[in-house]
Amino acid sequence: MERAVSDSGQYAEDVEQRAAEWVARLDGSPLSDMEKGALRAWLGADPEHRAAFEEASATWRELGALRHDPGPLRTVLTPPRQASAARKAVRIGALVGLLVLAAGVARFQFGDPWLMLAADYRTAPGELRTISLPDGSTVELGPSSAIALAYGEDERRVRLLVGEAFFTVAPRAGAESRPFVAEAAGGTTTALGTRFVIEESGDAADVLAVEHQVEVASGAAAGTATRNGVVLSPGQEVRYRSDGRIGRIRTRDIETATAWRRGMLVFNGARLNHVVETLNRYRRGRIVILDGELAKRRVSGVFPTSDLDDAIDTITSELGIGSRSIYPLITVLY
Repeated sequence: MERAVSDSGQYAEDVEQRAAEWVARLDGSPLSDMEKGALRAWLGADPEHRAAFEEASATWRELGALRHDPGPLRTVLTPPRQASAARKAVRIGALVGLLVLAAGVARFQFGDPWLMLAADYRTAPGELRTISLPDGSTVELGPSSAIALAYGEDERRVRLLVGEAFFTVAPRAGAESRPFVAEAAGGTTTALGTRFVIEESGDAADVLAVEHQVEVASGAAAGTATRNGVVLSPGQEVRYRSDGRIGRIRTRDIETATAWRRGMLVFNGARLNHVVETLNRYRRGRIVILDGELAKRRVSGVFPTSDLDDAIDTITSELGIGSRSIYPLITVLY
């Protein structure tokens, strides 16, 4: 069956992503018999699969060749004149290791076996999806996000495993007496009203109240006698960490913070590492920042999610920094 013209671009992108995943996987531990069979079946299913696989393999070899000749990245690696040869070798080795690790791990973000088993709902990079829950609540999942449901007799619990989600909660009324609890990064957010946003980032999470109030309990303190929590009103946001620390409450413009629901990303003096973390949820490849000081630089801008390559160009121009890409795996900012 012929694919519709409107679907061909997405199909090609999906094939390229899958090919990159297989190439990265082949560079790891030996394939099992089941994996070998799956690879043979995938290669034989469509001539475009094999072509994409061969192109990804060539790109991966190019990445590996950086161990011997950094090529266009050599200028990035050039240390001050007084640096020793040993120091230069360490820098080159560190960069190559970072590139290889980031490229390999990034390809498995949504092929992670744990996520595939644990998640009830998830989204691909750049995908937005609205989920209707059994009690009438809804969750709008941002890109590269995943949730798991744990509804029980005593509470309605949703675990945000990764990414960002906008919750619209069915109120406790009539026969529905259970509290609604959203869990992320080891902490909990209990709905005292109806709408809120959680953005998970590894060992921390940001919670924004959108309508009415929410109660946020941080990390190890959540659900214990030593509970450490705050109550947020609309327009208030707080960050907590899985070790129990909770930050100060700050004011946030709701329209700006939720612009991703309308296909826009708005940054107002955000640290570059946060901007990159957000962009990585929308792109098939991975953006990597070379040094910690660069990661602290501040970025402002409004970017449509439909054209994030332009966002990278704008950011590098605004900050006066460079970038190098090895398509489709990685973009390095330096």
